[in-house]
Amino acid sequence: MLERFSLDQQQNILFIDFAGLKIESREQVDEMEEIVHGIYRKHGSRFYAVVNYEGTEIAPQIIDYYGERIKKLYDLYGIATVRYSSSGFTRSVLRYLGAAKDLESNIFSTRAEAIRAIQEIESRSGTEIAVSTWTALNPARSSLGKLLAVWLAALIALFAIYSLSSRISLAAALQVFLPATLVSAAILFFTVVKPLWRMESFARRMVAGGAFEPLEITGEDEVGRLALALNETATQLRRDIERLSGLYHISLMIGAGAEVSRAGELLTRKIARLLGAEVCVILLYDEREQSIYAQPPGYGVSDDRLRLLRSKLEEKSIAAQVIRSGEPYLTNDAAHDRLVSRVAADLLGARELLAVPLQAGERIFGALEVMNKPGGFLEEDRRIVTIFASQAAQLLANAQLLEKERRLAQSLIVSERLAAVGELIAGVAHEVRNPLCGITTTLSALARKLEDREATRPFLDVINTEVGRLNHLMEQLLEHSSPVRIDAEVADIRDVIHEAMAEFKAQAEAKNLTLVCDCASAATRLRLDRRKMHGVFTNLLDNAIQHTEADGLVRVTVSESDGAGNGDEAGRLRVEVCDTGAGIATENIGRVFEPFFTTRARGTGLGLAITRKTVHDHGGEIAVKSEPGKGTSFTITLPLRQ
Repeated sequence: MLERFSLDQQQNILFIDFAGLKIESREQVDEMEEIVHGIYRKHGSRFYAVVNYEGTEIAPQIIDYYGERIKKLYDLYGIATVRYSSSGFTRSVLRYLGAAKDLESNIFSTRAEAIRAIQEIESRSGTEIAVSTWTALNPARSSLGKLLAVWLAALIALFAIYSLSSRISLAAALQVFLPATLVSAAILFFTVVKPLWRMESFARRMVAGGAFEPLEITGEDEVGRLALALNETATQLRRDIERLSGLYHISLMIGAGAEVSRAGELLTRKIARLLGAEVCVILLYDEREQSIYAQPPGYGVSDDRLRLLRSKLEEKSIAAQVIRSGEPYLTNDAAHDRLVSRVAADLLGARELLAVPLQAGERIFGALEVMNKPGGFLEEDRRIVTIFASQAAQLLANAQLLEKERRLAQSLIVSERLAAVGELIAGVAHEVRNPLCGITTTLSALARKLEDREATRPFLDVINTEVGRLNHLMEQLLEHSSPVRIDAEVADIRDVIHEAMAEFKAQAEAKNLTLVCDCASAATRLRLDRRKMHGVFTNLLDNAIQHTEADGLVRVTVSESDGAGNGDEAGRLRVEVCDTGAGIATENIGRVFEPFFTTRARGTGLGLAITRKTVHDHGGEIAVKSEPGKGTSFTITLPLRQ
């Protein structure tokens, strides 16, 4: 065990290598503790400990005991332990072990990061201040030096008087020492006592938690250095207060069930202000589409720019790297960092960038990115953002779950409403079809009787056309309101799509439209009602072609995911029908699937309602996205194996 401990006296760091070690008994823990005791007694001063836990296994029954021994060493010797590991299980255990010490995360990915963090702490703390004799006696940098200078001047004056007269009178001595005393008192008051009063007031305001401004004492003597240390302490205290305030607000929002956008707005603003950064954004990972997208609103960047941030997980970017590895990433030279996406960097103007994963439990569902901090980011910034990200992940996970419970509650209400309407429609449709059938039969007989009268034929044609429309409407109403009856067969959905597209080939050519189908190369076979799914695609293609101007594009894309990313063993099939047409007005986007809602002059408003019902009957989902003037996209997702 002893060979796993190595003290670097130059860096004042004890390196401990527990890589691949199994810690299973209290005897092992006691042996480790005794080795540290011996090193401390031999070294004789405080040092840091950097521990490598890569692949370390700690028995569950030993974790609490192991954590108690670490805390004992910290309390006895002030040994600060910095841990590093890339093992997912071990990292979760280490967070538990370090939680009792403070709110700072002290877990790093590599040994170099751990050492850099220690160096930053040492450079800020300045615990050891070497004071030379010249510094202690220099009037410009020492209160004692100022007093000694006055007294030396008084002594020189006495020698001068003595050289002029062999006897020094009491009056002459008083003329020398009285001004020296007054000057010394003034120096002591203005350079020591008065600043100390201001420091006392400053410290009391800090303790009381009131507002305070930095001390304006800029001297280089002991008092000035003390004022500088107090200012730095106050700044750190203010940052700690802001950090705790942010965590407090996050905890309140976790309990309150805030929406994703509201949670994102609070998080990005808090973190950016805490670090003094210009930009902060949340990037979420869509497991089904294997893509990364920005969640508006962000801090320091417009929503329009955020909506342009979208990429695939396999593409080169810091967000993708963080999501794949589960490790933070820091760069203060984004312009020359090969991992930085040039498109995203140019879009956001990134110079310095810090990204940490958003992880709730074992699931990583995004990344938090902070950009452009004057002077660059430090390891301390990484630790602070990691703390916030761990809380933010839980908040965002809760917010997403709440929203899903709401895209479900609303669907249930709509389903119940449609079920009631469907019963009414079914009854009305049956009653209307009977007289329509009689009207159709009578018209056929009347047409035969009047077939020799040309003047009556246009009127009969109009009546036949309108009756035909009524019959078609009744069929659609019955289709929409009828119980689920899926005549399923195993088929390749690409064949269904190609058949539907073939029906619109002539219509597309007449408008000079381009019809494109991008289908997965592998066969996408699943159980479906071929007739009903054919109706789904003909309806979507008809709408796309009707609303797309000449020289436009209508594209059908078919892709498949295996479901490994989200635990869905069945996998999903994704079909997207998009066009470059006029788009859907913002006020109408939420109504397109409602029965009888239509913007077409002779439409029934049942086409998309039946389309949604058919997709749902197949266990799938359908969604729509549209931007006026730029086009519309309908996305269908279906289970691959049922």
